[in-house]
Amino acid sequence: MVGGFGSGQHGGTVTAESTASCVLSIRSLTPLFQKGRCLTGSIRFKGKGLPKTGFLVVVTVDLTNEWDCFVELIHKTRDHQEGDRIVTGRVELTSTTPTFGGCRWWFLCPRTGGRTTQLFLPNGGWHFWGRQAYRLGYACQREDRFSRLQRRAAALNRQLGGEGGSTWDIPPAKPKWMRWRTYERK
Repeated sequence: MVGGFGSGQHGGTVTAESTASCVLSIRSLTPLFQKGRCLTGSIRFKGKGLPKTGFLVVVTVDLTNEWDCFVELIHKTRDHQEGDRIVTGRVELTSTTPTFGGCRWWFLCPRTGGRTTQLFLPNGGWHFWGRQAYRLGYACQREDRFSRLQRRAAALNRQLGGEGGSTWDIPPAKPKWMRWRTYERK
């Protein structure tokens, strides 16, 4: 029998979730985004695979020139062979105007040049780059059919007010705010 339980691709590239200990999000830097100013701060990443003291990154956001906005990142390498070598990286910034006004900031990946809201620094990496530059996939892209169905069942359980378990004998009670028609459909 071909295509049975557990068949399909296994392994593959590193996932974005597995490198989640050093992910720089544009949202985490928004307090430093003040037009016409150059501000410096630091971020300490903590988590699995990092030293107990954490991983320190010094961040400088320069918005003094509206045509040359950038973020400068200074940190030690995460490559154990290189030791405590200091890496300085510059990431260009761009902005777009959403439909209902305001300003949305984006990183321009130093490697691919594409817009992104998150930069990753996986183990052994030297620079903060976008997900596509490091060829990071998502964990859900590696799920087999059974795991995918379990994840969807857990999400449905949470929508119905349950605790998110993927199996249940009796569906959770209807949430007070949900209409009966919606509850029965789900």
